[in-house]
Amino acid sequence: MKEKEEKFFQWPLVGNPKIPELLSQSIKNEKVAGSYIFLGPGNLGKTTLAKFFAQTLLCENRQKGDLVLPCNQCSSCGQMRGRAGEEDDLSVLHSDFYLTRRQEGKKNISVEQIREFIKRLQLSSFLNSYKIGVIKNAESLNLAAGNALLKTLEEPHDKVVVILIASHLENIPSTIVSRSRVLNFYPVTRDLIYDHLVNVYGARRSQAKNIAHLSLGRPALAVKFLQEEDFYKNYLDKGEIFLRLEKQNLNERIKEVSQMLSSSSGQENVDEVLEIIGIWRGLVRDFLLLNYSHKDLLQFEALKERLEFFERKFNPLSILKMIAILQKGEQQVKANVNPRLVLENTACNIFN
Repeated sequence: MKEKEEKFFQWPLVGNPKIPELLSQSIKNEKVAGSYIFLGPGNLGKTTLAKFFAQTLLCENRQKGDLVLPCNQCSSCGQMRGRAGEEDDLSVLHSDFYLTRRQEGKKNISVEQIREFIKRLQLSSFLNSYKIGVIKNAESLNLAAGNALLKTLEEPHDKVVVILIASHLENIPSTIVSRSRVLNFYPVTRDLIYDHLVNVYGARRSQAKNIAHLSLGRPALAVKFLQEEDFYKNYLDKGEIFLRLEKQNLNERIKEVSQMLSSSSGQENVDEVLEIIGIWRGLVRDFLLLNYSHKDLLQFEALKERLEFFERKFNPLSILKMIAILQKGEQQVKANVNPRLVLENTACNIFN
């Protein structure tokens, strides 16, 4: 008797091989969970994988003997591939696929968003298949939104899958976590990112090396650096500004901060300042690596010549004080202290 041929899945994930393996087995064995939490730092490919998982479950040829999934040929796959953006609060990419995330300028996902999300998942499947909903920024569900979602998870419907994408598990209600399968995504090695950029995207080797270091284990961020030159330059510019602060007086430092920040407000302003503090923490970490002659481990390889000016300029104790100042700034921003004031204060104190 001929053995059943094995299906092959083309998972779009760099690193974290156990996750595609687990999802593949759940699809093959028809044991897909009703709720998943894709957990890990940003820019690891969690959302991309969630969409691919959904496309595979919704593929019209999934049960028809196709050995490569998703088939990318059926009308369902065409809808998923053709409308993959996230421009709307609730992006309807497919009649049986829904995505919601924190609205622009808002701190939380509202209960109204989740009620609409649930309403759409409760509609009958157009293709008599799965209904799949993805919630980005799941840690930002407000209390009422979390409770509304919990009621749905407590009474799961057959072939309804909810995927929560989050960076911090502690900010998601434990009752939701206990009803979900948590898949942990981890940063990947520089070598994997380097090979991915060179082999898949055709990046120059020197370019791939700089980006692989800068992305700090985050493949999706590395691809964004490669494909969006302005974004890459702006990221490095924020690092250059930090290095200039050391030679500036207080007024010059405040001016630098003012010119660096956009006119955004609300949560966008918070996110912007947290990104800047994260960049500055990476540079201070590089100071420490230079102190111990580990130039090969620098995150800001692209700023290596500028960084070498700071080699052994600060002793480890001074560097640890800088790290403490940056950590305090991050905590203050997360505690709703005015982000601009926090960044100005951080800039004024970091090299004193």
